[in-house]
Amino acid sequence: MTRVYKKMNRCLAFLLLVFPLVCSGLYPIAAFSSQTFIFKGNVLNISRKAVEGAEVFIYGSSNIRRPADFISAKTDKDGGYRMVLPAGKYWAVARFRKNDSRYGPLMPGDKHSGEPAEIEFSSGEHQLNFMIADLQEAANMSTKKTGGDYIKIRGRITDKNGAPVKTAYAIANRDKEFSVVPDYISGWTDDDGNYTLHIPRGRYYVGYASAFPPGKSYGFNREIVFTDSMTGLDFVIDNMETNKEKE
Repeated sequence: MTRVYKKMNRCLAFLLLVFPLVCSGLYPIAAFSSQTFIFKGNVLNISRKAVEGAEVFIYGSSNIRRPADFISAKTDKDGGYRMVLPAGKYWAVARFRKNDSRYGPLMPGDKHSGEPAEIEFSSGEHQLNFMIADLQEAANMSTKKTGGDYIKIRGRITDKNGAPVKTAYAIANRDKEFSVVPDYISGWTDDDGNYTLHIPRGRYYVGYASAFPPGKSYGFNREIVFTDSMTGLDFVIDNMETNKEKE
């Protein structure tokens, strides 16, 4: 009987240790799966050249604003990554940071793959390539997708005291909410807080953001119908800290 009780106590101790971790998301349920699959591919820039030093982040839900459940080793000189994952459903993004930080908002020069890719496999090898871009590259891409029919919106982004904000950008979205990246974004503001935003004519919610992708670090000031180019559409950052706290 003593041996039975000891085994029961060991099992109970294991469950008491692991169950809180599973509930908190620190130890994903998929980790208990006996089946695994190989997830591999390459991380490229918008010129389709390999990006060395990028990482692939794997999440057990579509919420990618939290620590990842799995992180790949940094990509090699060919942009290659390879991971062995428990069978299950995941959401994946690729990021490249100029510093060693894995978390927090991306800063100028950092790159992101944008909308998370949804994957679900049980075994075998599966390949997925990611294309990553920094804010300026993403802004250029949003301009190109409009074709030739777009207008220019110019203005400044300042703080409540009227001082220019150098690490911010303008955003425009057809809906009041978006998943990861707004429909249209400008490049980073210059030293005087100036921005230029290229959008097609139409109705948009417009505002600003200070991190890329913006997450909760953004604010929509108003809804405007744009029929022609506009100069002097200024934004005052007055609730950015509140938005960050909600993230």
